Amino acid sequence: MKKLLHVVPLVLLFCFTIACQDKAAKAELEKFRAQAALEEQNKEIIKRYVEEEAKGNLLRIIDEIVAPDVVYHYPNNNNVRGLEAIKQAGPVFSKAFPDLKVIIELQIAKGDLVAARFRFNATHKGEWMGIAPTGKELSYTANEIARISNGKIAEAWIELDQLGFVEQLGMELKPIAAKKK
Repeated sequence: MKKLLHVVPLVLLFCFTIACQDKAAKAELEKFRAQAALEEQNKEIIKRYVEEEAKGNLLRIIDEIVAPDVVYHYPNNNNVRGLEAIKQAGPVFSKAFPDLKVIIELQIAKGDLVAARFRFNATHKGEWMGIAPTGKELSYTANEIARISNGKIAEAWIELDQLGFVEQLGMELKPIAAKKK
């Protein structure tokens, strides 16, 4: 009986230790699940943006998913700042390429960042940057990393195949002639 009295506290201590470890493991698992759920929500925000853009409905929902002080970073420091600037640029592109289709080829989320690779397909049916409609079908890609804050796109870094885009419109890349002295 005395041996049993020595064993019982050890068994209780063992059970308590396992229970504490189980609670810590559950808490950590819940933390990972919450992070994964947030990352999926962030991916859905980007998906919704491009889907609505392709449908020509972006202006209807843009206030819901883009922060008022958003900054879109483009190559050569051609940044677009603020929701109002984004709203003005969208319709111009939609008029020139009304049948835009966007395919998300890849999407990865980590914390508040979402990286995505898109393929755009569209027909040049309206004037674009002084180029009359060509009727040409275009296909080009873009890579974007977006930062999501409070359920809205707060910042994005975008690299797109501008050269391929304008070449498909019929433009040529030529070196600038050297200035004569």
